[in-house]
Amino acid sequence: MIHIRAIRDRLLPYLLVWLAFGLRVYHLDFQSLWRDEVDVLRFAMRPAHEAMALLRQPGENGPLFYLLLRPWLDAAGQTEFALRFPSAWVGTAMVALLYVLARRMVGPVPALLAALFAATAPFLTWYGQDAKMYALITALIVLILWLTTEVVRRGELIRWAALYILTNASLLIHLLAALALPVQALWLLILAARQGAARRRATAVYGALLVLPYLVLLGWTARFWLERADPERYPFIPLFDMAALMAARFSQGALPGAPLALLPALLALVAGLLLWPPRPDRAGRQPILLLAVWLGAPLIALYGISLRVPLFLDRYLIWTMPAFLALVGLGAAALLRAWRPLGLMVIGTMAALNLVGVWTQASRPIKSDFRGAAQFVAAHARPGDRLIFQMPYNHYIFSYYYGDLPDGWVDGPYTNGGLAAAAVDAHLTHGLGAAPAAWLIASEAPLWDRAGLTQAWLARRGTITAQRELTRVTVTRYQFAEGWRDD
Repeated sequence: MIHIRAIRDRLLPYLLVWLAFGLRVYHLDFQSLWRDEVDVLRFAMRPAHEAMALLRQPGENGPLFYLLLRPWLDAAGQTEFALRFPSAWVGTAMVALLYVLARRMVGPVPALLAALFAATAPFLTWYGQDAKMYALITALIVLILWLTTEVVRRGELIRWAALYILTNASLLIHLLAALALPVQALWLLILAARQGAARRRATAVYGALLVLPYLVLLGWTARFWLERADPERYPFIPLFDMAALMAARFSQGALPGAPLALLPALLALVAGLLLWPPRPDRAGRQPILLLAVWLGAPLIALYGISLRVPLFLDRYLIWTMPAFLALVGLGAAALLRAWRPLGLMVIGTMAALNLVGVWTQASRPIKSDFRGAAQFVAAHARPGDRLIFQMPYNHYIFSYYYGDLPDGWVDGPYTNGGLAAAAVDAHLTHGLGAAPAAWLIASEAPLWDRAGLTQAWLARRGTITAQRELTRVTVTRYQFAEGWRDD
């Protein structure tokens, strides 16, 4: 007879990893690529010498990620599935890494629950189906923090070296992985506090070696601090609102849900903070402190940066979500001990809400549907039609699906800086030449033309003959009258 504990320890972790993998590859190419994902393809396929040069350029975000991705794209191709599969793979690996770290810190039951919630989390699944580096940086931070516990516990040179290399690599995966450096430093201080003098000296030497090479970047970081971020993309958000948004994303995923749906996760989070450990002789409060540092310190640091340069987007802190899930797993385990029916209800409700969220994300168009836009234009375009892109950058995404763009496509004019209607008229008249018709492909147009001057110009000179409203994209064909340039 197979012992229940053996099933729990040997079988369930593997089942959860396979569950995570299945949820991430299911409908992996359902959503159309959005502009940041097409950027991944463009940047990864740059000539090798350009990509290598970016490793030495301060402020460049993610050069190592693109270098790592290039061999895969060369081998697997540039389809949506191929572009996103590495994220699905490393997102799955993160679930396994979180289980190992949580088991080391707090034991098997909370670790299994944390892995369950991570495997089914809509937010992690969303970015496990996105070509950007967010799944990779999340897995890498979990690995780094696991190595942090290892170097303090075992102190072997090979582990110190691995921790140093991976920590530096993380900064070349995403710039804001720098916010994980204080987390690692605090973990080392907390974990080494009960170690011998030799281990504390090793920790101090490691910290110096980690920090000193980056002192040369102080000039760049000072300039960055004095600049202002784009207020439309990065509006200032108060700390409480930042925390509330992150809680919603961690609990519900990419799509907002009913506020009541947050209650099971928040109940478990509070229980994890207050009710663990169930007995004083077990793991103690140290794991709670470590997880709280991981969850809270980056948010506070990013808020501090945002006081001068607003720079908050929820995905930038996705790598703190494993700490949230570990605390929720602790809380769910504590509730199971305190009152089993309540614990089972919280676990079951969270798992069910997660699966519903994942299903919704995998079956409802959410990202900008340039795939549908390109198909519609290809089916209805006529010889001589011109394309206008509002915003202009969107032509990269459109052309991924459409193929080579017809000659004479036009950048929609940027009017948010106060461009006059006469300048808009001159720009479009010159760009369209003698075209009989023009297609306006509009997505996120207010970031470029808040007043809608381009659309108004086209409406005055043309008649709409075809139009399609898609998710976050609108395509409209304007047929011009004979001699429209003379009006």
